[in-house]
Amino acid sequence: MARIIDTTPAFDRYAKRAFLESPIMRGQQWAEEYEGAHPDVFEAFYAHQALPERGNPLTRELSRVRQQVTEGAAATRKVIEEVEPVVAEALGVPTSPSPVHVLMVGQFNANALIGRLGGEVALFHCLEWFQSEEGTQVLVAHEDAHAWHEIALGEVPPEDPAWMAFSEGMAIQASREVVPGRPEYDYFWYGHAGFEEWLPWCLEHRQQVLDLFRAALDDPGGGESFFGGGLVEGRWRLGYFVADQIVRGLNRPLPELAAMSVDDGRATVRDHLSALT
Repeated sequence: MARIIDTTPAFDRYAKRAFLESPIMRGQQWAEEYEGAHPDVFEAFYAHQALPERGNPLTRELSRVRQQVTEGAAATRKVIEEVEPVVAEALGVPTSPSPVHVLMVGQFNANALIGRLGGEVALFHCLEWFQSEEGTQVLVAHEDAHAWHEIALGEVPPEDPAWMAFSEGMAIQASREVVPGRPEYDYFWYGHAGFEEWLPWCLEHRQQVLDLFRAALDDPGGGESFFGGGLVEGRWRLGYFVADQIVRGLNRPLPELAAMSVDDGRATVRDHLSALT
């Protein structure tokens, strides 16, 4: 059984009380009543995510977000229970210790992230991004692969472009194996509408994107540009396309990939990228 911490009841209590308040008061009460109910969770979350300004955009549309979070919490809990053991089996990793899953509401900073909570690897699921159970299946499989992988590595991995390409490529392959049959763009966008043309564009400009990534391998900001909030050629997340091209092209089983060290993963990416044309 998956280990799940659910902070959404505290969010629901906050939302009920704050609904009639002004935006300023809603922001203050968010910190006091919601974050204050789970200080350890938010301290851990903000340790891996920039501390937001108190002008939380979610407080301006509490009714919609509250409904979204209620649906998202139920669906995500169900998906975690179903998907987690399948991910661990697919990666061939020991099933103990297992990740801690946190159901929470963030501030649209990330849909999910891996961190540490009480010294353990934790996966924070930000339910304000919830779209559908189908998309959540792919997202949970992807992020759970990262969590299991980090436990198996026994260290916090770096954020340089070569390793991120290896890690993200492996997580995409895990989500394809664990949740097969989804539209191809779901393995990059997890059911969010509006990105159907992203993958065709990437395929059309494949060599250009690979060349740009190759040039960014030694750039300290390359990881943020290709995998974070940065734009490359006016588009987000092109690193995920590159990662998929590299790791899918290796044609190696997931347990073999998961067993690689950080140095071996980096070297594999550099070697394979140099051969791609």
